[in-house]
Amino acid sequence: MSPPQEPVMLEPYSSVVDTVLPDVTDNFKLNDLVKSIHHVLGDDGLDAEHIDAQKIIQLMERYSSNSADWSQYSLFDHSRAYTRNLVDDGNGKFNLMILAWSKGQKSPIHDHAGSHCVMKILDGELQETQYHWPSSSADTDEVPVVGNITDTSAVASHSLTEEGTPLAISKNTVYHPNQVTYVHDNIGLHRISNPSEHRGAVSLHLYTPPYKMCKTFEEKTGKARSSGVCTFYSIGGNRIKEDNQ
Repeated sequence: MSPPQEPVMLEPYSSVVDTVLPDVTDNFKLNDLVKSIHHVLGDDGLDAEHIDAQKIIQLMERYSSNSADWSQYSLFDHSRAYTRNLVDDGNGKFNLMILAWSKGQKSPIHDHAGSHCVMKILDGELQETQYHWPSSSADTDEVPVVGNITDTSAVASHSLTEEGTPLAISKNTVYHPNQVTYVHDNIGLHRISNPSEHRGAVSLHLYTPPYKMCKTFEEKTGKARSSGVCTFYSIGGNRIKEDNQ
């Protein structure tokens, strides 16, 4: 399946489906979005030939952010770069989650383990930096395993050597509330960052199929490492005990 069209880099956002989207004032709530995603994906994920990724993007765009819908899931922890809060497990076919981003923090550069990712900004703004894959596939074959991908230390350099080729940036885009974007490994790697030093940010993410581990990459060398298991900070608005992380 070919990735859907992307917004133009650093240009004002324009939906690829503006002419067919329902009115965002039609009282389409987060629960309605969850039900609609279940209906569209059925027993499959976006890898199924008969599933159109644009339908999922349309649904994410149709939902107009309302903190009354999602505030129970936006659990912040400022000792972390961000938290991953599960809203719906999609019966094992997808994960819908809310990420709560601490001030001025960012994710490591990472792939998506073959998963399709649709991201919507709910509050604040987030910057997506996309990168081309490292030129040498050998760098991604056998990689060391490190800790939690949401830790602030996850973005730090981890190589004992500076040898390697820096990752090349392909695109930078800043997204604002209710804007939606899509990424897949066929597009490249990316990093999400909260550019504000004064306020947090909240985003809604759909991953299909779900994944438990991904690879992160050093920007200066292109060297890869495993994220370890990508755990949830909360499930259904309920904090997960630390010993289950």
